[in-house]
Amino acid sequence: MESCENQRQLNAYHDGELSAALAAELENHLRQCPACREELRQLRKMSAWLASAIDEQAPTEAMARWKRSAQPARDRAVLRMTEMLSAAAAAILLVCSMMLWQHYSKPAGSAGRTAAWESVAARTTSGPAVALAGELTSGAETPLDIQLANAILANSSASKGDRP
Repeated sequence: MESCENQRQLNAYHDGELSAALAAELENHLRQCPACREELRQLRKMSAWLASAIDEQAPTEAMARWKRSAQPARDRAVLRMTEMLSAAAAAILLVCSMMLWQHYSKPAGSAGRTAAWESVAARTTSGPAVALAGELTSGAETPLDIQLANAILANSSASKGDRP
């Protein structure tokens, strides 16, 4: 069967979905195009066959059995979904709890360094502060801010020593 670009509109025409102007235009085309006429005839034949095959009314007992079987299946699906979401929420809660526990249970050594840094920042650049800054550099992994504070304190003490 040859192909016509108007064949795409035949389903909409058959279902009554085209506007009046487009339907009239397609009807004029159908008078001239045997391929489209045949396609429309096939659509109508299939629609008639489907309409005759469908029973208008299902038996009441069959519908009641179907409803009884559908309800437990739907309940099981909801229960399964609830179980999965609960498991996901528990996993997220566990991961977040572990992260918070690790964050707030740092070793006491790092808390000591923070306290020393706070006291260095609060003091002036007198002799005791320079000595305290020396205590801050005792670890192998001295943070950059403490190294910077030590460099500033060393420069200020060196410039005080240069004065007469």
